[in-house]
Amino acid sequence: MTELIAQSLLQALNSNSSQESSHLSLERNELPSSSIGQNLKKWNDDLESELLRGAFSTKKFEVENSSFVSSAIKKSADTLHSLILNAVDPTIVSDAGGGTTECESDEEAERSSWAVATSTAGDLLVGMPCDNLSLLAELLRAAGLFMRWFGQVIQPSFESSDANDNHFSNNPTTRLKCRGMLLLYCKILEMETPTIESPDIPRFSSICLFRATYGNDDLTVSARKTVVESIDGCVFLVNALTKRDQPIPRLFSVLRNVHHLVSTVPASAALMDKAIDSLNEKTSSNDGEFESKYGLVEVLVDNLTWTVQSLPPFPGDKSDRRSEMASEILRSLFAVDVRRASKYLPSNDTMTKIGVILCDLLKLPNVDDRVHQCKLAVVALLLNAPEEYSGYLLANGGIIPLIDIMKYQASAIIARKRSRPDDAASIVPIMLVLGKLAQANETVLKMIRDEVFPLDAEKAFEEMAFAEVTKKKSEGKVKAKNMAPLDAPIGTLRWKLIRLMTW
Repeated sequence: MTELIAQSLLQALNSNSSQESSHLSLERNELPSSSIGQNLKKWNDDLESELLRGAFSTKKFEVENSSFVSSAIKKSADTLHSLILNAVDPTIVSDAGGGTTECESDEEAERSSWAVATSTAGDLLVGMPCDNLSLLAELLRAAGLFMRWFGQVIQPSFESSDANDNHFSNNPTTRLKCRGMLLLYCKILEMETPTIESPDIPRFSSICLFRATYGNDDLTVSARKTVVESIDGCVFLVNALTKRDQPIPRLFSVLRNVHHLVSTVPASAALMDKAIDSLNEKTSSNDGEFESKYGLVEVLVDNLTWTVQSLPPFPGDKSDRRSEMASEILRSLFAVDVRRASKYLPSNDTMTKIGVILCDLLKLPNVDDRVHQCKLAVVALLLNAPEEYSGYLLANGGIIPLIDIMKYQASAIIARKRSRPDDAASIVPIMLVLGKLAQANETVLKMIRDEVFPLDAEKAFEEMAFAEVTKKKSEGKVKAKNMAPLDAPIGTLRWKLIRLMTW
């Protein structure tokens, strides 16, 4: 399978039969974009489908002719890198790298990448022919998929093996993650596409940026550090995040980059705050009016508000990705951890806006799993909520939905009939949140207690218990018990909680 993927990518990238035509021409209007683009699209579609359905295993990297296969993987990545540069600006590649073929060394590839990235203008996509737009989109899409495939499938298989069994002298994705390519991904990210119908090249570039910085190997950690500290990657992401009227899939991809960087490099939140400061200053000087956005938290909250309150009603049909975007924003807010990662403390107005949206989400009916996942993200965010949020949630109908989440989570665990390693991770957050809210507010405590021990059920139990005790007294068999079977009828919430205590 590994050999086939590498070889099929090479075939897609070298679609023309002759050796001379297998590389891109220096003249942009002579790019063989149609043949390469069509074959590359099929390769992208096939690999994406395989990745989505989990068709690959991460068994030890053992194949026949392993040195040939590792060479094919490296060759595929290097060819892909060269074609992306040629598609953006072939003349720069010719001047810096010595021709339109792949660079001979990774150092030469870095110089070529940097030359292309630094010379790329913001209107690059506007003046590009349609065929070349499609080609660049498929090339960037292929780069993102290739890095994902290598990182998720190939890399784990040989990282767990002996050093002597490692078939790669260096990481094949080195050129796709070099400093120049990271800058190029960032610059394309904030570009405008010519028309609504044009392929969403900024989105594919955003995915490449995410795949280039997602992982814990040395190369990826270095790439992540480069994005944050060396090329002003946080500024590019903020510009993309605050851009108006962009497609939801692209915004979702940008948010995923923001979430990832804030989670792995906490200093990035302060850098994004600083970038937003600069944007606010420009807004104030251009429009004569200062927008009330103080930092990353406010920008995320504004995006969350639009995501949940825009039409059609949230979460929309199955093709609507706003639920994914809402979950990603909530996770980003959790990662920011407003008291530490961001230099700005949110205003009372911002905290109120967050509270309104959280209550709106909690009160949504569980029409499908997408809504439930959003609610779980709300629960995670409430772990760090200030004490006064207890009263706010109580006043706005947010407590009962939280108890319903605990009921659902407990039921789901017990229904499996055997424990799993992730059981604690699924039930503990909601219990911590409810415990924290109850500790801060006696009314909330009473509400939770009434749900666990309903008054009507308690009255019925007392009557049954009194009758049983009376009967036992007459028989002389009364014995003191802390809990009898009548205390927790099967199926009740307290019965489920007791079961979880001994799970």
